[in-house]
Amino acid sequence: MERTPLPEGIVMHVDQARVERKGRQVFIRVKNTMAESVTVVGFTMRSSRVSTVRWTGDDVIGAGYETDLEFDMPLGRCGNGFTAAVSLTYRIGEGDVRQSIGTADDPYGNIDSLLGRDCAKTTLASAAVVTTGMPVVQGVGLRSTLRLPVTLTSTGKLQGVRFGGYESTVLFRQAPGSPADVDVFLGRADHPINVDMVVVPSRCDPHALAEDKVGTLFGVKVLADNVADGASFYLPLTRPQRSAYFAFFSSHCGLD
Repeated sequence: MERTPLPEGIVMHVDQARVERKGRQVFIRVKNTMAESVTVVGFTMRSSRVSTVRWTGDDVIGAGYETDLEFDMPLGRCGNGFTAAVSLTYRIGEGDVRQSIGTADDPYGNIDSLLGRDCAKTTLASAAVVTTGMPVVQGVGLRSTLRLPVTLTSTGKLQGVRFGGYESTVLFRQAPGSPADVDVFLGRADHPINVDMVVVPSRCDPHALAEDKVGTLFGVKVLADNVADGASFYLPLTRPQRSAYFAFFSSHCGLD
């Protein structure tokens, strides 16, 4: 197999679709700006922040078109930013199979965010156990709030990790009484800390609720030396818990 420099007419990016934010499916987008078609039959992706990824297939990219080569991103390591070296195996037109190494960037920062969530989640998991209960509605109608019981119990295994609060979503915003921007040390293993999350709908829009894909992905901010500034992971919620949020949205906004 011939090894050649990557043609200027082939450009690669790594990204994740918005609807996939709950999972790990990502893709390398290969853009072909040459006058001939390109057939991708495999790639190997290497980065300091993840284990090596290998992909095989048979994907034809017409001249002037692009395609997304999908794969599951391995668990990420802590760090800042993301770029990958991609060894691409392909054919130009009806030519022989060749191999070239190029760089794939992260143009919108979505991969860096995904791996930052991994870092925040594994760091907090080493320092504390997160326990959640069923959400409870407090109040009536437009004055109601939804409180989710959350407890952090230190494991005593990792020092210097702090809880930084919760992030809002497109459907829900943090209400008064919810720790949205704090700096809380986890304390001793025998002293659980209650950090209940309290939310209200961001807006009473039935279309937003019907089309929502990420409305219950509440970021949990983690503060530690090895965690990038602003990094968070999604609060783990069960299907019944998520259903309670959607039901609260409807009742609060009078959409029942």
